[in-house]
Amino acid sequence: MLTGRTDKWLLVTVILLCLVGVLMVYSSSAILATVEASSQTAYLRALLPKLVLGVLCLAVLSQVPVRWFKGRAAIWALALAALALLVLVLPLGLTANGRGTKRFLDLGLLQVQPAEFARLGLVVFLSWYASRDEEWVEKGWRGLRWPLLAVFGLAALIALQPNLSSAALLILLGFGVLFLAGQPILRLALGALPVVLIPLVVQPYQLKRIQQFITQGGDGTLPYQVEQSLIALGSGGVTGKGLGEGLQKYFYLPFPHTDFILGVIGEELGFIGVFLLFVLFGIVIYRGLYIARNVSDRFAQLLAAGVTMSVAMNFLLHSVVTLGMGPVTGVPLPFISHGGSSLLVNLTAIGVLLSVSRLVRPPRKSPRALLSTERLLRNE
Repeated sequence: MLTGRTDKWLLVTVILLCLVGVLMVYSSSAILATVEASSQTAYLRALLPKLVLGVLCLAVLSQVPVRWFKGRAAIWALALAALALLVLVLPLGLTANGRGTKRFLDLGLLQVQPAEFARLGLVVFLSWYASRDEEWVEKGWRGLRWPLLAVFGLAALIALQPNLSSAALLILLGFGVLFLAGQPILRLALGALPVVLIPLVVQPYQLKRIQQFITQGGDGTLPYQVEQSLIALGSGGVTGKGLGEGLQKYFYLPFPHTDFILGVIGEELGFIGVFLLFVLFGIVIYRGLYIARNVSDRFAQLLAAGVTMSVAMNFLLHSVVTLGMGPVTGVPLPFISHGGSSLLVNLTAIGVLLSVSRLVRPPRKSPRALLSTERLLRNE
């Protein structure tokens, strides 16, 4: 395997996204922080330590050989993710937003959300499992035994919090990796359908959210969060009102620093700001897919594709919810939203992706270039 340089385009773009995130977290949370903690920088100061820790993880993992993520490391990644989710039933679990749901693990100096780490652990495990046996697809359901146990086991632990949106997102991510690994989509659909339908029956409010999305606007009404988000985006116009000048964050738009931060960006930076933000995410996704396509090691291919898919899914889901194009659910915008666990995990995942980028083969010359070289040699 080749060892080259890390992907500078990917690294620089992620750094730019983090800088935008720092600015927007401060702008979107200053009013809320003043009311809750009498300090405009309370949320920003809570985020910065995790940003620093995430950058350190990125720097270290980007230099770790990809082979170190295989074998026992992959199993440990899955096991630790499951263990962290399991201990949420103990007193260490912290409630989220006063709603009685346990989503955070108190580690003393640090509070983390295990559901975020479960995504990365699952991607590492599935990538290793699918690459260790070239004939595992031909084994049918028997070959899917351990992958399905990993996907549905982690999803069940997340659903018990309860956090059904994160559980569904994890199932979608896991099945996406399995599809890229060669599993037929019909087989995956048959395996996922019963498990996806059960939570909708057990938790009717989730089905109600979907019904509200399907029928929204039919009677002239929209969910409150979506309505305020669209007001924010529309009032920003082309150039926006200016950084810090938005009005929707004055307790009109719920969770302006997390679940609907894109609305604040649209109001303050306008269409141009949102467009440039989408361009940055497009570069991250493109470089991730480029890396996955241009490495020869199957494990590295699946790992790069899985990490890229994880970032892309969170970005797309946050965007469609903010734009009123999907059912309302709380998903942070990667690298931008206030959410220490999300930021830490995404930076760690990018570190893994940068490690894979060191295996990218040098670009081959085109046939025309090779023909020109032969002609020059003949003339000499």
